[in-house]
Amino acid sequence: MTRKLLAGLAALGLLACGKGKQTAAMADSTARNLELAPGGNSGGGNSDRAANTVPRTRGLASGATINATMGQTISSRSAVSGEKISTTVAADVSNSAGRVVIPAGSTIELTITDISPAKNKGQADGTLTFAVTNVRIRGKDYPISAQVTSLAHSLKGRGVGAGEVEKVAVGTAIGAVAGRIIGGNTKGAVIGGVVGAGGGTAVAIETASRDVVVDAGTPLTITLTGPLTVSVN
Repeated sequence: MTRKLLAGLAALGLLACGKGKQTAAMADSTARNLELAPGGNSGGGNSDRAANTVPRTRGLASGATINATMGQTISSRSAVSGEKISTTVAADVSNSAGRVVIPAGSTIELTITDISPAKNKGQADGTLTFAVTNVRIRGKDYPISAQVTSLAHSLKGRGVGAGEVEKVAVGTAIGAVAGRIIGGNTKGAVIGGVVGAGGGTAVAIETASRDVVVDAGTPLTITLTGPLTVSVN
């Protein structure tokens, strides 16, 4: 009877020991799974790697202004519609949170859409308009919705040169016709013609074109007409 009791107790002990080892093994397995699971405290889990690969972006709202400088001289005497013009951002442009979105030194490309001189002294100014096409930040181009809202320029007269010959000819013809009408005879016509030639030069000076000129390095202001989002990775 005693032997049977001892044998039973031994069997129970072995069974309990086996269950203890099985439980420990399961616990170890569970711990390893937790270490490998996303979001675990493994110091470099899948979630951390995923977070590092998500591009970070920053943006500017419509109405933000950009201060830039012209990269080259423009003159209505030589520039044509469709010509590309490069400008350089003069100062960092930050968003409302104080984060730099467009760093100084970035470039903004413009396209001349219309350019023409002032045709005469009665015309207050010539014409120069741009389309803002893109901004290059850290070597990457981004489309941009914006317009040039401030740009200083000057008007430079061409004088009476080869380009103004037609205007001089027109002025001379007007003077000659007036001479014939006033004189009423051959002599009057000749005198009128001579006076008309001098008068024609004066008319040409008055009607000589004045070119719109923007010098390289001239400051300009560009204002966003739509939001801009850029990558900072």
